[in-house]
Amino acid sequence: MTVRARFLVAALGLLLLATAGCSTGPSGEAYLYVAVPLTGDMASRGQEVAGGVRLRADEVNREGGVLGKKVVVRALDDGGDEEMAAEAAKQVAEALRKGEPVLGVVGHYNSGATGAALDGVYKELDLVVVTPSSTNPTLTQKGYTRFFRVCSTDDIQGPVAARKALSMGWKKIAVFHTDNLYAQGLATAFVGGLKQQGVEATIQQEMKYNDLGVFLRELPAKVTRALDTKPDAVFFAGDYPEGIPLVETLRSAGFAGGFMTGDSMVEYEFIDVLGSKAEGAIISNTQPEMMAVATEDWKSAYRNLEKRSPGMDSITGHAAAQVLLEGVKKANTAKGSAVADAVRQLELKTIVGNWATDAKGDMRERKIYLYQVRDGRFEQIGEEK
Repeated sequence: MTVRARFLVAALGLLLLATAGCSTGPSGEAYLYVAVPLTGDMASRGQEVAGGVRLRADEVNREGGVLGKKVVVRALDDGGDEEMAAEAAKQVAEALRKGEPVLGVVGHYNSGATGAALDGVYKELDLVVVTPSSTNPTLTQKGYTRFFRVCSTDDIQGPVAARKALSMGWKKIAVFHTDNLYAQGLATAFVGGLKQQGVEATIQQEMKYNDLGVFLRELPAKVTRALDTKPDAVFFAGDYPEGIPLVETLRSAGFAGGFMTGDSMVEYEFIDVLGSKAEGAIISNTQPEMMAVATEDWKSAYRNLEKRSPGMDSITGHAAAQVLLEGVKKANTAKGSAVADAVRQLELKTIVGNWATDAKGDMRERKIYLYQVRDGRFEQIGEEK
């Protein structure tokens, strides 16, 4: 190689190094936590949320990341359990203590888990928490200034569901609910909605949450007790692992009346397991149906990243991550108080609809979507505010 050739090669090498040093791509990592049930009866819902969060992070990283860093999603398993949720939150606290760049938390899925993590851990941390699906209204009534939702709330869902039930001509309604914060809140709101219309529930029965063995042992006697009141319909506030055997037991006992339930039952396992016994069930939901709002490009991007199809909660995970990461961008810092101030100024178009927050952290526009199981699928039959 001639002296001139060696000079050109060296010059080219220096040019490449300089170009690499001036890259506008992300440099280093920043961590976005998602705390949801990844194991246990509610694992499929949590995995859907986490998938939506990862898709939004991937989209943001393709645009250059945030704060000059690549967004890395760290998924924590809370099992849908209050104690596990608090332990998961402590892992976030430990990362902050170590000085790691934490952008915030998407979570938790269940209202009880969210409440435990807020009360026990997050309230002491300077970071933003955005729940994709915790609907109990009390969560935003405790004065937290860095907590937000991308879903509606049960104080709206319950009365909407009650009005729909009465519009079906059901005058005698038995109410079942599990003993977790979400189900208790929805049942109270539903019964309150009935009372507003001058109707009393024929019976209210509380059952065990997150312990299917106990639930199943108690179920036959409680179904018998409810059917003794000769209801036109049954309303259930709870999650699908308990809701499925409830419907099975009702139908097996010969109950041919109406069945209505809330948002945590919008899961295709409900239809797949029950088959024709699910037909006609009416479900109120705090989010639109995924298949109706997700484009083919969005679903394809999700499948390419997650190696599975999106589910009902994939869209709320995506929306929650969008709100949080846009807040970080606007604040130009991961400091929680600054991000929270920025989030309060946001007006976004998300996959679940237009999003903006009120002073408490609730969505300004909260809709309830009504579905009915028809021909083996959830068909939207209306929406209300």
